Amino acid sequence: MELDKDKIDEAVLGLLYLTLHDQFRVWKSMDWDALARLHEKGFIGDPANKAKSVVLTEAGLREAERLLKKQFVKHARSPASARHGYKNTEVSSASGTRGFLCRSAVDGSYFFRVYETNEAFTDYDLRHDDLEVTISLDAMASFYRIGDDHILDHSAEVLGLQQDERKSGQPLEPPNRTAGDA
Repeated sequence: MELDKDKIDEAVLGLLYLTLHDQFRVWKSMDWDALARLHEKGFIGDPANKAKSVVLTEAGLREAERLLKKQFVKHARSPASARHGYKNTEVSSASGTRGFLCRSAVDGSYFFRVYETNEAFTDYDLRHDDLEVTISLDAMASFYRIGDDHILDHSAEVLGLQQDERKSGQPLEPPNRTAGDA
């Protein structure tokens, strides 16, 4: 199985943050509270000992392997042959693919854009009617509520919205722009 090293690096960096102390220093080992919780759940032996390692229980070994595969295994994209409607087509798994949900400026339709490592991209028509989406932490997106309307858009900072100091975080209209600003 091929592991996605970028995802592993992100997870390790996030776990290192759990041990943050003295502003910028982190411990090279796992968070003790997390280890204690895993012990309480029966996944590892008692971590409070002099050994530099901890023993996985049978249940812990199974769960650790499942989570490794769920979070970090690169999904094969080798095409298979199938029929989509009346046409022969190539099929490859989209599981774990990172991309961007975009709206066409031409007709307002939505598509899914996937960037390759060489900056090239592929746009996919959306035919899935209930695809689950997770907005990443660095997406610079915000939810807005204007009356009864619920809107997902760029963050207030990206849109240049001003904050109404009288209300808690309710964005106002964009600042007035002159023709020279556009």
